Amino acid sequence: MNAKGLQTFTPLKLLLIWAVWVLTGCQSSAVFPDKIISTQLMPQKDWPLVSYLQDDLKAQPGLTGVLPLADGVDALIARLALVSAASASIDMQYYIYRGDDSGRLLMWHLIEAAERGVRVRILLDDMAIKDADEALAMLAQHKNIQVRLYNPSFERSFRNLAFVAGFSRLNHRMHNKSLTVDNAITIVGGRNIGNEYFSNNTEVEFGDFDLMAIGEVVGQVSDQFDLYWNAPISVEINALTVHSVSDKQAAEELSGVAAEKSAYSANPYIERLLQSELIPQMQTNSLSWYWGPTTLVFDQPDKQNHSSETDSILADLSAFLANAQDEVILVSPYFVPTKAGTDSIIETVNRGIDITILTNSLAATDVLAVHAGYRQYRQRLLEAGVKIFEVKANPDIKKTSSWSGSSKSSLHAKTFITDRRSVFVGSFNFDPRSAWLNTEMGLIVDNKQLAQEIVDDLTNNLAKSAYRLAVEDDELVWFDDFNQRKIHTEPDAGLWRKFLVDCIALLPIESQL
Repeated sequence: MNAKGLQTFTPLKLLLIWAVWVLTGCQSSAVFPDKIISTQLMPQKDWPLVSYLQDDLKAQPGLTGVLPLADGVDALIARLALVSAASASIDMQYYIYRGDDSGRLLMWHLIEAAERGVRVRILLDDMAIKDADEALAMLAQHKNIQVRLYNPSFERSFRNLAFVAGFSRLNHRMHNKSLTVDNAITIVGGRNIGNEYFSNNTEVEFGDFDLMAIGEVVGQVSDQFDLYWNAPISVEINALTVHSVSDKQAAEELSGVAAEKSAYSANPYIERLLQSELIPQMQTNSLSWYWGPTTLVFDQPDKQNHSSETDSILADLSAFLANAQDEVILVSPYFVPTKAGTDSIIETVNRGIDITILTNSLAATDVLAVHAGYRQYRQRLLEAGVKIFEVKANPDIKKTSSWSGSSKSSLHAKTFITDRRSVFVGSFNFDPRSAWLNTEMGLIVDNKQLAQEIVDDLTNNLAKSAYRLAVEDDELVWFDDFNQRKIHTEPDAGLWRKFLVDCIALLPIESQL
């Protein structure tokens, strides 16, 4: 390089080049620190939750009982009630945990549990926990609370730059979602922790779906949690952060929780929680469980090092869907089937199997890039006989199910139903990211009544909450059957949103969606 070329590198440019070089070296050669191994606690007969469930479990030996949590308020009440009832252990694993009203409510209950001697293990994905190191370190200061982060960046200040430098590693995220109490009862599904997942957001509400489960599958969920908790890729918060928390600071923070809780008691959302129909059912042990053979399917923590054809949730779900004889219903907020997936769906339809897809409309989606990846496959699927419905962003109806919302609606549930007999509920989206990049988990339940009721709920609300797509004269049309309208362009989406999707569609990013 000549002198003139060298002069073009200003001190700032040289500093950035040096930073990228250093971060690239740090991220590509990441060495995960050692940590103490811990595992699930075996249920004891004298634990209240175990005693509470024993009659139901004795009546259905070897099976799993599941309870759908379609309503956002019920979904949070279930979590709060279980944490409040914990005697020995709480294992919590989430992709997103927001510090909003819902997140604080749950965290307060977790702290109360720890205060009465319950062991609390919290495993969160590092990507969505930016700027929370100090708060997490404060939590981990409690003798009964442990906090670990999945596949973390070791650069805590310049996280975005570190992500670019270490993209090949940091692009793999933990999308799993579960909460297990006393190794006796668990909640698995599509919800993260945040207001929009629990009907407490005036701007947007995610239509989501969880299953609360007891019986045989709970041990499988605990085994999965232990696998992730003890994996090298999960790192203690105190091994990552520079924040040092003294016992005095932790005690002062804990004392402030009482004042925060007292102030929050006047929040209108508390009254909505207290009106949940789930509360008296749990208090009187009159929950209506759906019993049947149930299997947990999940990815390995180091998913990128395993074969997707044999050792992954993708292989398990492929086998599950391949067993369908008559009908498949796919509910996925982020639906990007890819060319190979589209070919497979069309081949399935040609074998005489009816396929229905429910996903977000352009106006309803919260990720425009996903819609850009999805839209190129719609017409071909429709022409092959696939039924496609897209959730309305503003249905203008009172919320009646998990598939629609009271403000701006956005589908977030991930549910697949085969032959109205078996159901998958979990974190897996029908897209390349869930298939190849993120780790996922979910339950496959064999119960005809549950499957039929989910289908009935969907069917009864489709006309009100979703558009039905069709092809006329070689062009896409959207039918609003509830209002008896036919629309010839992406409904409810403004010109700017359409323009952005057109631009994004030009980018070669499908593998990242």
